[in-house]
Amino acid sequence: MADGFKRRTPSRWGEGGALRDEILAAAARLLTESGREGDLSLRAVAREVGISAPSIYLHFADRAELVATVTQRAYERLATELREAREGEAANGPRAGLQAMTRRYCQLALDNPKLYRLMFGIERTLRSREEMASHPLFLVSQVWLEAVAACRGGGGEGRDEKRAGDMEGEGRDDQRVAWLLWFSLHGVVAMAMSTPFETDRHAMQEMADDLLKLALAG
Repeated sequence: MADGFKRRTPSRWGEGGALRDEILAAAARLLTESGREGDLSLRAVAREVGISAPSIYLHFADRAELVATVTQRAYERLATELREAREGEAANGPRAGLQAMTRRYCQLALDNPKLYRLMFGIERTLRSREEMASHPLFLVSQVWLEAVAACRGGGGEGRDEKRAGDMEGEGRDDQRVAWLLWFSLHGVVAMAMSTPFETDRHAMQEMADDLLKLALAG
C-alpha cells in the first residue's frame, strides 16, 4: 500500500477487543525495542498492526494512555511471575519462597532490560495522589510485602493474640523491610545494566541472596 501500512482484515462485529490487544502487543514490541517512551509514535504502532493511525483512538485516548496500559500489563506480569516463583518454593518455607522471588526478579530484569528501564524509568511520572494510589507498581509492592511478612512472622500463629498497636507496628516494619529489599535489588539491577562492570547471572544471584540476608537481619 502507498502509505506503508500492512493490509489487515477488518475486525468482525464484537472483535474490537482483539484489535485492542493487537495494538497493545505492537506497542509493547516497539517500546521494548527502543526502551524509551518518547520514541513511540501512534503512526508506527498503526503500521505494525496494519491499520490507520486514527483507528487507535477508538481504543485509547492518546499515546500516554496506550503507554500506561502497556506498562500496567508489564507490572501485572511481573507480579504474577514473582508470586509463581514464591509459590514454587512454598514447600520449603517462606524464606525459600522469598529467595526465589529475588532471583526471579533479577532474571526478568536482565532478560528484558529495555522493558525494565521503561517500567522504572524517569519518564514515567505521576501527576496526582490518585494516580499514585492506583499505579500498578503497587501490585508488585504488595507481592514483596506479603512475602516479607511471611518470613518475619506476619500472619503466623499467635498473631491474633497480639495487641492491635503491636500488629500495626509490625506491619510498618514489614513494609519497610519489603521496600528495603526491593529497592536494593533494583539498585543492583540498574547498576548491572548501566555500568561496564561485568556481572554474570551467578554473581547476581549471590548478591540477591546477600541482600535478602541483610534485609531480614535488620
